Amino acid sequence: MKRPRRPVELVIARRARLVIAAQARLNFPEECCGLLVGKLRAGRARVTQAVPAANVAPRAQRRRRFEIDPGVLFAVQRALREGAAKPHRDVVLGYFHSHPRGKPEPSGADLAGAHEPGFVMLIAAPPHKAGAVPLRAWLRLGLGPSRRFRPLRLTIER
Repeated sequence: MKRPRRPVELVIARRARLVIAAQARLNFPEECCGLLVGKLRAGRARVTQAVPAANVAPRAQRRRRFEIDPGVLFAVQRALREGAAKPHRDVVLGYFHSHPRGKPEPSGADLAGAHEPGFVMLIAAPPHKAGAVPLRAWLRLGLGPSRRFRPLRLTIER
């Protein structure tokens, strides 16, 4: 998978933001997850589509961990490759998941499971099954023991 360059801002289409919030509420109190698809230009990652995926982590761990269904990942990658002839084609920019009743900050499990430097991680933190769903965006940095995240500016398109 081609890794995008490192953005400093994440711009998310309103429709994609609504999909993420709906998934966080639907899966509450378990973590939801999915892919962020869009374009990267001039330090700005623009999410045009949020693709929900099943959380296939062991059932007993889904309140604290997520694992994206690999079938969804492969299907999205294949579809994006088929559109490779298009100029400025979309790419997988990263992932989204939720922290039900938690903070929209990377957890120890997120740090341990993040393997793609340069990828965006968007975290939704619904405090309840209904209502507002706070979001924060993070950029995965480094390999091995230097695994860490840097916050990204987050803009929601109207």
